[in-house]
Amino acid sequence: MQDERDRVGRFFLKRLGSAKYWYIAWYEADTRQTAVVSTGTADRDSARQALLEYALRHERPAVGADAQLAEVLQTYYIHYAQHLPSAPAQRAAQRDALDLWGDVNVSALTRKKQLELVTALRERGLSDWTIDGRLNRIWAAMNWCKRDNKDLVIPEQIRAEDWKPVLVDRDRTYSLEELAALFNAAAARPENERYTREHWWRFLVLAVGTASREAALRELTWDRVDLRIGRIQLNPEGRRQTKKRRPTIVIAPTLAAELAAWRDEDVAGAAPSGKAPPKSHGAVGAHVLRGATHVITYYGKPLATREFFDLLAEKAGVSGGPNVIRHTVRTWLAEDGVPDSEADVFMGHREEGSPTGRRYKHRRPEYLRNVADSIEGLYEALAGLVTRSFKSHVTVDQPAPDDPAVRAAATMVRRRGEIRVCNFLVPGTSEESGTGGE
Repeated sequence: MQDERDRVGRFFLKRLGSAKYWYIAWYEADTRQTAVVSTGTADRDSARQALLEYALRHERPAVGADAQLAEVLQTYYIHYAQHLPSAPAQRAAQRDALDLWGDVNVSALTRKKQLELVTALRERGLSDWTIDGRLNRIWAAMNWCKRDNKDLVIPEQIRAEDWKPVLVDRDRTYSLEELAALFNAAAARPENERYTREHWWRFLVLAVGTASREAALRELTWDRVDLRIGRIQLNPEGRRQTKKRRPTIVIAPTLAAELAAWRDEDVAGAAPSGKAPPKSHGAVGAHVLRGATHVITYYGKPLATREFFDLLAEKAGVSGGPNVIRHTVRTWLAEDGVPDSEADVFMGHREEGSPTGRRYKHRRPEYLRNVADSIEGLYEALAGLVTRSFKSHVTVDQPAPDDPAVRAAATMVRRRGEIRVCNFLVPGTSEESGTGGE
C-alpha cells in the first residue's frame, strides 16, 4: 500500500522496473498516459522532499478564503524566499511556526495564537528583536501568496504594543560614556582565561568605523577589505542588494591601523607551524587565510547570531542592541556637519550617479572624505575614555612604514586641533550653554 507521504495532489512517487532512483509521476489527461520525471535520488525521504517541491512549482494551491499554513510557507519559500540572502532566517521562522502551532490553517492564527508563539519563543531564550522578525517573515509569506489567491483572508498581525513590554526607541543613541563602557567591557580580561573577548573588540571598532548593521559585520571577510585604497566592500560578490543596502565605504585612519594589526594576527595564525607568514599587500591573501576568511571570529569560527552583543551589553551595563551604535554614528555625522549626501551613501541609504559611474566612484581619492574625517574624530573622542589604546594611538608595535594600511591612513585628512564633542554624546549639554560647539 502506498504511503500517503508519497503523494502530493496529482503527483506521486514510483519506481520504474529495476531503476534505483525514485520518479515523480502524474497522469496526463490529454495523452492518457503517465508522465514521469526522475528525482535523481534513491533515498525515499529526499525523494519526498523533491516531490513536494515539484508539486509546489507546477501546481498552485486552490483559490479559497483559507489555506493550510504549511503549504503557504513552503510555497513562498520554494518560489521566492530561498533565493534571498535572508533564506536561513525564513527557514527558522517556518520551523518555529510549524513546530509551535502545528498543522493549522491561516484562519486559525488569531491574536491568542500569535501571543502563544511569542511566549513560547521567549521561553526558548529568543530576544524580542528575533521574535519580531519571526512574525514578520510568517506574514510576509501569507501576503506573498495572497497575490495569486485574492480570496485568501489573512488575520491581522499583532502589533508591537500588544506584546512588547517596552517599545524600542528607533532614534535612541549611546552617549560617549556608554560607547566607552562597551569598549572597556571588550578590553577587560575575562574571569575565565579559556574565553576571549577579542571578537567583541573587533565588532565595536568596525561598528563605529562603518556604521554597518551587525549582520554585515559578522559576515565580513578579508577579501572585501582593501587597505591599499582604504575601502571596505560590505556587500559580497553575488549577493543581491536588498532595501537594507550594504555599500562600499571608506576606512578612517584608526580603523585602518586596527585592520592592519588584525590582518597580521590572522595571517600569522593561518601560516603553517614554524614558517613565517608571507607578506601581503592591501587585502589579505586568500591563499593565507583560506580557512579563516572572516574578519570577526570566535576561536576561528564566524559568529552565527547577534547573541554576543547581548552578552557584551550586559557586561558593560548598557541597554540597547547593536543598531544603536549605527544610529549613534549617524547622529555624530549630522552634528559634525557632514553633508547628508555623503552620510547617506556611507549608511547605505542611497546611491548616487549612474550604474556605470557607481562602479568606480568609491575608488576616487576624495570618496567620502568628510565622513572619514568625522569618524576619526569619534575615535579620538573615545580614545580618552577607553582603557585599551587604539592602534593608531600607541607609539609601540606600530605597523611597518611600508605597510599599505599606514599609507592609506596617511592619505586621509586627519582631524586636527581640539576635538569637537557632539551635544548628543554629552549628557546635560545644549547649544544654549555653549558646550560641545565648534
